[in-house]
Amino acid sequence: MNLSLKLGCCSLWPQWLAAIELCFIKLNAGLVAGWPSPYLAKLNAIKYPNSELPLSDIDASWIASLPNLARPCGAIFGGVLVYVIGTKLSMLLSGVAFALGWLCFFVIDSLPLVYVSRVVSGVGVGMLFSVSPLYIGEIAHPKIRGALIALTMQGFLVGTLCGSIMGKYLNMWVFAAVSLALSIIFLISFSVMPQTPHHLIRCHKVEEAAKSILFYDRKAHVKKELDTLQAFHQANQSMTFKNILHELNTPVNRRALLMVNIIAILTQVSGSNVFSSYMEIILTNAHVDIIEPSSLVIVVSLVSISSSFLGMLTYDKYGRAIMLSSSSMGAAFAIFLLGLNYLLLDLNFHNPNLQWLSIVSMIFYKIAGSFGLIVVPSALTSEIFAPSIKGVGSCIKSSLIGISAFLVIKFYQPLVKILTEKYLFFIYSLLLILMALYAIFFIPETKGKSLPEIQEILSRGVKAKSHNYKKSNDDK
Repeated sequence: MNLSLKLGCCSLWPQWLAAIELCFIKLNAGLVAGWPSPYLAKLNAIKYPNSELPLSDIDASWIASLPNLARPCGAIFGGVLVYVIGTKLSMLLSGVAFALGWLCFFVIDSLPLVYVSRVVSGVGVGMLFSVSPLYIGEIAHPKIRGALIALTMQGFLVGTLCGSIMGKYLNMWVFAAVSLALSIIFLISFSVMPQTPHHLIRCHKVEEAAKSILFYDRKAHVKKELDTLQAFHQANQSMTFKNILHELNTPVNRRALLMVNIIAILTQVSGSNVFSSYMEIILTNAHVDIIEPSSLVIVVSLVSISSSFLGMLTYDKYGRAIMLSSSSMGAAFAIFLLGLNYLLLDLNFHNPNLQWLSIVSMIFYKIAGSFGLIVVPSALTSEIFAPSIKGVGSCIKSSLIGISAFLVIKFYQPLVKILTEKYLFFIYSLLLILMALYAIFFIPETKGKSLPEIQEILSRGVKAKSHNYKKSNDDK
């Protein structure tokens, strides 16, 4: 099914509407991620001592990394709320966290309040990326689930772009005012969406679940869907926290948790957040001056958005493993070129044409990343966990992402001083190659599969391994 056919499928338009709603809140997450790149450059205390809030290198590193330090708290909070109030209301609370974060800029230009804003926003990011894949997984038709997740990620990319543009021309409180308005739009518009059928079935609200099924899919076979959901949740009924931890340790769930977290951590430690936070500084240090680095950041963000829209055509066509492995290899090649550029600069090779190596590598990195690295980890989170552990599993994943992203961003500048950019970028490239190999050999294909079917695939994989192991022992 091609994208035009999916968009023309009238019965599923509420699912597309829900994805568009999520674009608004992920746009806020993109603004949080895009905020540091322009402001850390123009608030540098050495270069611009008279800026609205002069920052030292240590201040800048904390501002860039604090959201990721707070992200595990948001992930844990979101993981608990999923079981209590459902994914829809949990999404709304993440919007409240973003609104509170932007309100901090209306008090006074103060470094402590910027810290507070970044921490509160980090809690919102943790909740958002912990809960949103689960929400999409609960409402989406299997044939368009990957495309819906890709669409929601457009909000994050557009937010990063808007952050780069607004940060270049606006002072901090105006930036915060625009961001706050977007948070309010989300809170108002998303509040009218119904709870997901999964949550309503879990709460034994069968009639409301039937209405919710019809809302999200106007041509759904309600009786069949209800029977499937009831059987699904009865097989994975709510348990005590101790039982959930025991369930996490079963072969199927252990395999799912391991796969999702390896991909999530490799995505972070290979530098994705570093390039979002320090892109303008990286381009400046690479002696790019044929185009202003702040303007180039905007161009790169535009390219990323355009290519990610094209990526929506491929997520549900070629599958998760292929998209992730090809995206990782492309990004690895781009970062290798950037490291090569720094290597040539360290060898005193200062040909003006060398600037194009940095420019092309950064653009190609964003193009390659938008085809898989941005979307596939969220897609796997929405698809691969059983309902009994999905909140905990998503919470663990989002927490590990926050911790690893915090460490990578916080220690980027110290590592640059120790290793220099060229060797650090070569390490990032190697990690991306490892992720591509892992995706090829270990990630099962989930495209077009319902959530119960995916659990059955994982179960068969574990059973097959156990059977082969038992047979080999019997032969001995």
